[in-house]
Amino acid sequence: MSPHEIRRRHTSGCLTDCVAFVLRQHPFQVPLFVDQRAGWVQRLKRYFLRHGYRVYWRCCTSVPRRGTHIVCGDSLEYKTFAHAVVYRSGALVYDPQYPSRWRDSRITHRLVCMRINDGGTP
Repeated sequence: MSPHEIRRRHTSGCLTDCVAFVLRQHPFQVPLFVDQRAGWVQRLKRYFLRHGYRVYWRCCTSVPRRGTHIVCGDSLEYKTFAHAVVYRSGALVYDPQYPSRWRDSRITHRLVCMRINDGGTP
């Protein structure tokens, strides 16, 4: 992997890192979904579908209390971007930009993941 690609992953890879965390994969094995802004939601959905999940975004402003969720909200660094983190059972368990400056008050959306075979969450 080139230094340029590694740098790109550090600046636009929080969603990729969160997907890797949830699916228990190495982040370099997961594509950069939002590197090219057009069509990123479809790329994300196709990736999860290949791993046995259907996903969709839902607006929310509070911490999900049950299950594991990728949650996003406004970025503190880039005004037109969002930042993604992972919550499990109501607690923040992963922020790709550790040490975390994430606050629960930033939540705007969560990614709902349902297993295709049983309707459960990861």
